[in-house]
Amino acid sequence: MNHDKTIIGLKRMEKAIVIILPILSGAILGWYIPVLADWVLTLPIVPLEDFISLIASLNNFWVSIVSLILGIIAAIVFIIIVFNETLKVEVSDRMVELIIGEKQDKFEKQQISAIYVEGKQLVILGLSSEEKYREVVESKFDYVKEVFLAYGYPFRNEDPYINYYQRWELGNGDLPSDVNSILYARSRALREDQKKEAKRLREDLAQLGVVIRDEQNSQFIRMVQNK
Repeated sequence: MNHDKTIIGLKRMEKAIVIILPILSGAILGWYIPVLADWVLTLPIVPLEDFISLIASLNNFWVSIVSLILGIIAAIVFIIIVFNETLKVEVSDRMVELIIGEKQDKFEKQQISAIYVEGKQLVILGLSSEEKYREVVESKFDYVKEVFLAYGYPFRNEDPYINYYQRWELGNGDLPSDVNSILYARSRALREDQKKEAKRLREDLAQLGVVIRDEQNSQFIRMVQNK
């Protein structure tokens, strides 16, 4: 382990798989498009029958060449998206830097009270127990734990405030109306599987001092300790 800085993220072999597998799949699928078109035409019900018939009627060699190229292009686009949406964590003695695409977040070690992994999400808590960061990390739990402990960070095996959460229910009179409104909107987003909206609303709640644990479609909440 490099003690100046260690990176948590996709390893070389994993990166190679992410690059090679989609390109091979796209190329193979593209090359066999004419064969697939002929097979689809044998089915009792054929969607887009005229279009598929046109593909099947063309010169198979050139259709395969064009389809292969298009398959590789689609694979490259997929690879770029995967790398742009994969979290890279740089850990040093002084700070943690978290990078996704062009977005970067940095936290000094003294700003952090706890780090843990919930499901596949890396969570960083601040000094008032507030949630400063939450994002999916692709590395294995044991490796993430090893890296943070090696640099002296307060890594925990689970949320240190796990016993402080209470299940949120509509009309909770102990919470401000704006917090209840956001929690209600987020419960709808969870039911409708609107992940980006649920994430955005979680960030809005964090600004109000509310920390959330999701269990299936139920929200369990706690307030930060010294906000």
